[in-house]
Formats: sequence, C-alpha cells, structure tokens
Amino acid sequence: MSAFRFISFTAALLCACAPATLALAQDNNAAQAAEDAFGERQGVEQIGLYDEGQVRGFDLGNSGAYRIDGAYFARTSYLADPILQGVGVMVGVGASRLDFTSPSGVVNYRLRDVGTDNRLTVSAGMRDYETPFTDLNGALVSQDGRFGIVGGALLRPDVQWNGGGKGEAYDYGALAQWRPSDALRARAFVSYSTRDYNGDSAFMTTDGGLPPDAAPLTQHAPSWSTAIYDQTNLGLLIDARVMGWSLDASAFRSTYDPERTDFTVLAVNREGQGTATTWSTPSRAMWSDSAELRAARVFRTGDLSHRISIAARGRISETELAAAQRIPLGAFDYRRPPEAPQPVLIDDGRRGLDRVEQITGSLGYALAWGPLTLRAGLHRTRYDKSFRQLDGGLTERVQSRWFHNASATWALNDRATLFGSWTTGLEETGTAPKNAANRDEVLPPVQAEQFELGVRYALTPDLTLIAATFDASKPTTGLRADNVFTLVGQVRHRGVEASLAGDIRPGTSVVIGGMWMDPKVSGELVDSGQIGALATGLSRAVINANIEQTLPFAPGWSVDANLGWWSGRKVTAASDFQAQANAQLLVGTRYRFKIADNDAVFRAAVVNALDDRGWWGDPAEYIWKQGPRTYRASLTVTF
Repeated sequence: MSAFRFISFTAALLCACAPATLALAQDNNAAQAAEDAFGERQGVEQIGLYDEGQVRGFDLGNSGAYRIDGAYFARTSYLADPILQGVGVMVGVGASRLDFTSPSGVVNYRLRDVGTDNRLTVSAGMRDYETPFTDLNGALVSQDGRFGIVGGALLRPDVQWNGGGKGEAYDYGALAQWRPSDALRARAFVSYSTRDYNGDSAFMTTDGGLPPDAAPLTQHAPSWSTAIYDQTNLGLLIDARVMGWSLDASAFRSTYDPERTDFTVLAVNREGQGTATTWSTPSRAMWSDSAELRAARVFRTGDLSHRISIAARGRISETELAAAQRIPLGAFDYRRPPEAPQPVLIDDGRRGLDRVEQITGSLGYALAWGPLTLRAGLHRTRYDKSFRQLDGGLTERVQSRWFHNASATWALNDRATLFGSWTTGLEETGTAPKNAANRDEVLPPVQAEQFELGVRYALTPDLTLIAATFDASKPTTGLRADNVFTLVGQVRHRGVEASLAGDIRPGTSVVIGGMWMDPKVSGELVDSGQIGALATGLSRAVINANIEQTLPFAPGWSVDANLGWWSGRKVTAASDFQAQANAQLLVGTRYRFKIADNDAVFRAAVVNALDDRGWWGDPAEYIWKQGPRTYRASLTVTF
C-alpha cells in the first residue's frame, strides 16, 4: 500500500470520529501491559526479546512449555485472540515463581476478564498488507455478578501475509464464568479458528549463499496450491479456596484438523536458480487432552512462612501421519513463481499414528524468611510413546524420570533483589520439516537443564532493571548429511540478557531489552566435521526497544516507536555462512477520546518503516524473506 493511500484511509477514520471529546481509554497496548522486556503480545502488537515461538534460542512450539492462566496446557493449536487478554513470556525471576516451570521458559496465555459491566467493543480497520479486519468483542454479566460471558470474533475475509499467502482467516471464541462466592470460580471456554489460503512455501540454499531479493508479497508456489485447516481449543478451569487451601483444577482439549496442506520447497542457488517441489498432504487429525490438579497452602511458624504444594498433571496426545504426495515442479527462477499443471491428488488411505501418554506428579515447597525466599520442586514423569508407521510397523517406548527445580531470591534492600535457579525437565523436540527425508516424523523427547543467576533493581518506583546470565543445554535436532532430521548432538546456550521497563518520567514509558548468547553444538557430527559447532538459524544477539510518549500539547495523543534488531543467522549446519542481520522499526500513534460518551481509540502505525528486505534463517535450514514496509490503522469503540 502506498503512503498516500494509507494517509487517505487514516483521514477517513479520523473524520468518522469528528464529533468527539477527550477521554482516556484502554486498548490492546503490549507495551503498557509488559512488566519486563522478555515478551508480551496483545492482539497484533508484539514487543520484547522473545515470543510464543522462541525463547533464548529454543523453540517453545517444540518443547511445549505452555500455560493458560498458570494451568498446564498441552498445545496442539493456537488459542484464538477473542478469548485472550494477552500472551506473556516468563523467564528468570518471573518463571521461578511457578510450581511447574520449564528449562526453556514458559509462555502463559491470559484469558479475558469477564468484568462487572455489560459492554461491546467494535474495532475495524486495516492490518498488514492492506488486510481489512473487523474485531467484535462483548460481555454480558448477570445483575448479581455471579455469572458472565465474554467473547467475540475476528474477521479477515481477505487476508495477506508477508510470505505471499492470501485467503481467509476467521477466529471465534467465548468464555463463560460462574462465581457463586469469593472462594469459588469456574470458567469454561471455546476457541475456534479456520484458515483457507493459497498454500505455504519456503526457500533453501543449494550452495550456501542467499538468492537475490525475491519479489515482495509473492507466493512462490503453484497457483493450485492450498492450505485449509481448523483449530479448536476447549477448556475448563476451576479455582477454590477451602480451609486455607488453594485448589485448582483444569482440563483442556486442543485440536488441529487440516483438510489439505500444500507446502512448496524452493531449492535455489545464490543466483536464484534451482528446482521446486510441492508436498501435498491429505487430511489428518491431531489432538491433545491435558489436565491438572493442584493444591497449595501457606502457613507460618514464627518468623517463617511456608508454602507447600502438590500437583498431578497429564496429557494424551495423538498425531496422525499421512503420506504426502510429492509433486516435482521442475526448474525454478526466483523472479517467477513455479508453475505446473495441477496433478490428480491421490490419498492412498494409509495413516500412521504417534501417541503419547504422559503423567507427572509434583511436590513443591517454598520458605520465606525475611528478605530470603527459597523454592524447590520434585517431579516424577512417566512418558509412554507408541509410533505406528504408515506401513503398519509399531514401536513403543516407556521411560520414567525424576526432574527438579530450585530457586532462591534475596532482597538486599527495598530496591535490589538477587535471584538464581536450577531447572531440569522433559521437553518435546517437534516434528521433522518438509525438506527432510523423514518429513513429519515426530521426534523423541529430551532432557533439558538450565542454570540462571540475576538481579532485579528498582531504579525508581516506576522503572525496573532486570539482568541475568543463563546456561541452558539439551540434545538438539538438525539435518544430517543423509537429509534425515533427527537428534544431531547436544546444544548449549550460554548468555546474558537485560530488561528495563517502566516510566522514565511522567508521560514517557519504555520497554528495552537486550540478549547475547553463544549457541554451541557438540557431539559426533561436530567432531567428524559433518556439521559446524555454531547452532543453525539462531541470532546470537537480539535487541528490542520500545518507547511511548504522551503529547502534553495534544491531549489524548501519544506517539510510540519499537525497534527490533536480530544479528545474522547461520544458514546451514554444514557451513559457517550467515544471513545478514535484520531490523524492524515500527512507528505509530494513538488517540484516546470519546464518541458520544463511548471510549474510543484510534491507532495508526508504519511497520518495518526502514523497509529492511533481509533474509531469515531457521534451524530447519529454511530461509525466509522479511516482509516489506506496511501500514496499520484501526478505530476501536467500546459501548
């Protein structure tokens, strides 16, 4: 979209707000919601060093460290935004407070609050790459406040993604709450998303170099390519306070139901010449059921405060495998999408099944004595995995292990707190990517371990600095010389990170973070020279800085900027070649006001304002093109 069209669209939204008076209103503002710089998302806005996919260089989509309002959640599909208040990444001192943490960090989904008043919020406008959207959210609350329901819909009938994908995207969700007393609350939710677009594609390098710049927003897949799937999440959460005990119970079902998914792999050299292949996968089912029971109590003996906790959590996950049809597209030039006649797609009916049954029992204890708090947890996990191959062959594996976590915080004074932790856990490693010979194979779990030491310091009552050093290790995956994606050695991420968040003065807030790490791989493949010691597809340094400034000369208005920078990433395991560093600058403004006594927010932003066109590398050895400059504008009104 041109800057002229963006200005015209913005002006039209502002004209619709002309008969307005000043007010303060709340909206999806990740910077204002963030307590630190480690990662926060609200709606389309994301800030911080990490996100739902990657923390300290580890893929949380693979390791599976997810929570819903602190409750254990085995995720197969994403939760829809209409039921979410926000999504936060928990590491360091924040994660150490959890009874059941994870060496790679934790992503916590926060559900929407029903509140106490009936309301309807309508948001409409334009998201990235001229994608129109309508977001409807509402709440109904009984007169006595005991029962309420909140939910909505996010509608994008003509969506465009930066990789060139175009299609339809719809998200729906609802949450009901029953609160008969202050000591009991029950919540149930449903989340449903559906996607229908023109398939996925990714580049690979054949000579260790990067191809020329690809045309922006071009789908490098044949015109008949498609991806159609549904995602559903159901949940029940109950929390109660009985005779000094805190009791929590939760149960979730998460499903991913693809009708058909086409994925095109484009193997090209640094001149942009090569071959393309589409893998078309027929319908298959993936689902996961997870549940947890927790009980905790705090009691005092003299100057000591004790907290004991017990918990049982488990999951059953099934991933169905189907034979993907290989469709060669022939020679490929990066300047044009590959094309070939649409083949007759054949589903041979064969299905494999990966099934996991996992149960964990936990015992935790915390001791607080003046400025010192000590926490420890002991966990026993039984992991039962069976794998039925497409040809009917069956393999099974059962393992039981002990894991633990321990942490300490020591308040030196009313400003400074030292913290440290030691955590071990069992983590998943995901599935083999489409470019691998064993594509879609579910890989075995691994044992992970992390040490951490840091300090939290309140520079002022409104501005907090957190700095830490971490050392995390576990077996890692990668492509072997025979193109099999499997465990290839041990990876160790040692690094430092820092966060500065809060108000530096009235009207000026900042969220600034930086991370540097040394991701090293070791093992037989490194010793033999088949792969390098530097981990593939990871940035060794990340910086994210956000600032928001209210304008005293323009009441209701604020301006903000967010700069993200990622150092270069190694492209393939076999070479040391790295893609260049990437930068993303967002600049925007907000206007909070009233329309006929209703709170309203106008939001406009320029995304990738520097128009950085670099390439990204990832651990599966794909390379992805960064999207071009784009614009956002929206108007949100709460009735």
